[in-house]
Amino acid sequence: MTKQIIVLIFISLFIAGCDRNSQKEITIQKEKYSLISLDSDKILFDKTTNLLSQNHNKPYLLVFLSTWCDYCLGQAQHIANMHEEFGDKINIYGVFLDRDEKEDELKKFVRQSNTKFKWFYKGDIAMLIDTYQIKTLPFILLFDKNGNLVMSYNGITPEEMITFNIKKLL
Repeated sequence: MTKQIIVLIFISLFIAGCDRNSQKEITIQKEKYSLISLDSDKILFDKTTNLLSQNHNKPYLLVFLSTWCDYCLGQAQHIANMHEEFGDKINIYGVFLDRDEKEDELKKFVRQSNTKFKWFYKGDIAMLIDTYQIKTLPFILLFDKNGNLVMSYNGITPEEMITFNIKKLL
């Protein structure tokens, strides 16, 4: 009888311990990442819902680039064309991945690529890199208006391919 009680106590402690761990995981999944733009604006990216605090219920692109990447400049110019084509129907956010880049170099890149959307260069960018396992540049993520990841693009991607997927969301 006492063995059964000890086994029941052990099982209940084990279940309670597992339950506490799952609550901890839920807390980790609710993290929000802050991003700071070249204009010093701050937005939050909610890891659980994949939504940006300034998204305003529209599909959006997260474009990850670096100034030293030659392909990134070309890709940014294509993204600038999409920004003009779709206007206010979609939000586009650029994210610079290098922490060591000087702000002047980043602004020069923005001018050269003729991009008119928001660029982020400070904040919890490393967490976004880990979350989406970014290993190539350029790297682009397309989300629907609810924050569902629709498509990811690794490396240089034809403008027409991204445009086609955006039109399916609109």
